[in-house]
Amino acid sequence: TLKLRQKYCKNCLFWYIQYITDNNTHLDARISTNNSQCIKHKATRNNFYSTNIQEWCEYCSEILYFTQVVTKDKSLVYCYNLIPDYCDYQFSSAGWVESTLTKKSIPILYLPWWDSHNQCVVCYQELKYIQQESKSYCQKWCLHCHIIYTGCRYCLTTNIILGIADQSQCKKCKRISFIRIDITDIRSENYIIEEFLASTRINNKNLHSIANYMKKTIRSPFEVHSFIRNNLPIIGIEWIPYSQITNLKKIAEGGFSIIYKATWEGTDVAVKKLRDSQNISKHFLNELRSLYQCKNYWVIDCYGITQDPITKEYMLILPYAEGGNLHDYLQKNFINLRWDGKLFILQGILFGLENVHKNNFIHRDIHSGNMLLSNTDWKVGDLGLSQPANNTLSNNEIYGVIPYIAPEIFKGAAFSKESDIYSF
Repeated sequence: TLKLRQKYCKNCLFWYIQYITDNNTHLDARISTNNSQCIKHKATRNNFYSTNIQEWCEYCSEILYFTQVVTKDKSLVYCYNLIPDYCDYQFSSAGWVESTLTKKSIPILYLPWWDSHNQCVVCYQELKYIQQESKSYCQKWCLHCHIIYTGCRYCLTTNIILGIADQSQCKKCKRISFIRIDITDIRSENYIIEEFLASTRINNKNLHSIANYMKKTIRSPFEVHSFIRNNLPIIGIEWIPYSQITNLKKIAEGGFSIIYKATWEGTDVAVKKLRDSQNISKHFLNELRSLYQCKNYWVIDCYGITQDPITKEYMLILPYAEGGNLHDYLQKNFINLRWDGKLFILQGILFGLENVHKNNFIHRDIHSGNMLLSNTDWKVGDLGLSQPANNTLSNNEIYGVIPYIAPEIFKGAAFSKESDIYSF
């Protein structure tokens, strides 16, 4: 283009204009004329200036500039400052739509540029087309973060929906595009679990922060992407279809759960089936909340949740600790274990327990069977009995391995951070 040196295909533009049949079809461009004598128009057309693409003349028209911004790289953090002077629709904004998963309001961000990134702005995972035919409508989404990116091909604008929705409306031309995502593989069909999973991706505070940020002033693509990335956590817990779990082999069994070794996405994982969790037991919810809120390198992570299709019991998908638990490790290696090795083990456990306490949780079940060796480091596992530290109610329920339980617990006292330290 003459003014901003934007690149476009003249041949495609010609055919686009040739086949315009709808008078409401528009392309935001500023058109002028060259100084050559036009065989179709009078000389006065030399002063021609229009924003109507349908007035284009193949003999004398020239594109001054397109008002849309098409971005695919970070260099636009520098050049975007030049663009708003030429744009009619230059402000980013935000609104709210209903989530098809939780039926709650989620933000939709209206961006006045065509965002052709092929990676999610939050987790950098490759975006997938929602349906094969949606390529022409540019509907893409991130399977990990559940963020949808839709483009309006008429206005060259982009909407980013921070969740799963069934439609998107262009802020400029008001056209509605329907979004057809098969949610059977990404939802649990249980409202309590679905609400929890949604809260691990985005919390209300983050949603309102992003929505308010979009309303304040002109934003560059780089600024918008950076703010979204810094205010949304990378998803840590997701719904995993049971069909993706293969090679299940039972390796351990406890009072509340059965542990299996299995394969998921080509990786060895531990699958923890929680007994009698068909109706969402308190132990299941406790472990879910604890794993999410205490997420840390020194605490065993949780990849996601699935459900046994036969028993309907819920299962946690966890990293497989190839080194086993501390109890078995000491039985095999205690004679050859030096002091520095013992301190190394204690240090990893201490870091994990410190993180649990910093997040205001109590583990309540610290013993050698719950300390796991993963990636050469010792980590805290099994948060199934953990509770918020401010939950001081004593219900006379005592769980755990007796030698590790603090004496005051047997006298009716509630579990506390101090009782965790005794167990440590």
